[in-house]
Amino acid sequence: MTRLRIDVHAHLWTTGYLDRLERLGKTDTDTQRGIGADATEADLDRRFALMDQAGIDLQVLSVAPQSPHLLGEPDAVALAASANESYADLVARFPGRFRAFAALPLPHVDAALREVVHALDDLGAVGVGVTTTVLGRTLADPLFDPLYEELDRRGAVLYVHPAGEGAASPLITGHGMTWMVGAPVEDTVAVMHLILAGIPVRYPRMRILASHLGGALPLLPRRLDDHLRSSPLRRPSCLRWPSAASGTTRSATCIRRR
Repeated sequence: MTRLRIDVHAHLWTTGYLDRLERLGKTDTDTQRGIGADATEADLDRRFALMDQAGIDLQVLSVAPQSPHLLGEPDAVALAASANESYADLVARFPGRFRAFAALPLPHVDAALREVVHALDDLGAVGVGVTTTVLGRTLADPLFDPLYEELDRRGAVLYVHPAGEGAASPLITGHGMTWMVGAPVEDTVAVMHLILAGIPVRYPRMRILASHLGGALPLLPRRLDDHLRSSPLRRPSCLRWPSAASGTTRSATCIRRR
């Protein structure tokens, strides 16, 4: 089989999608506008040229951090469905260049499970994309266990991308570091939450992809293991040392598939 180089950290937002998010109360869509990440013909041509220049055969599209994670369930459901249908259309037009991670209407887990079925079974999505927190909830919140159970049953991908909240630290967000420093901090914290909750062990068939090389995690395995060995606060659900558990997650910039 031909070996492909696949970029699984690939954003695409249409202007219409961002406009709908803004009308629903999102206030941070400006950073995703006018950067060549739309679905206009001109933007797509530039994207394909950059992919060719970088030797990327295929991109897996995702809407995070502009995910349809909204308090209002009907709004979240409608927006997630719209995003996934839009991606399915793009994949159908450019099957040799695109696949997609499904957007989910979280934190509404029952609705998200229905969208998983529709997006993966009917629209051909290859996994789901979420942000490192969902309206302030950690990804290790037991609320999301049914979602992980379903992804585990399917052997599906959970792609994790920063929410753009600077890990809720004003020392980051208040100094213009939300993305340049805050993003890898959010990656680090989110994946550690999953590890400490035993998520990779409890759901071993769910494949977790972390953005930005997993933040600081590649630099910390020995420190994390040593701390948990000496800490009385080690959680019983952490059935593997972080150095072993982090091996079940992968960096979004290093994945290759056949």
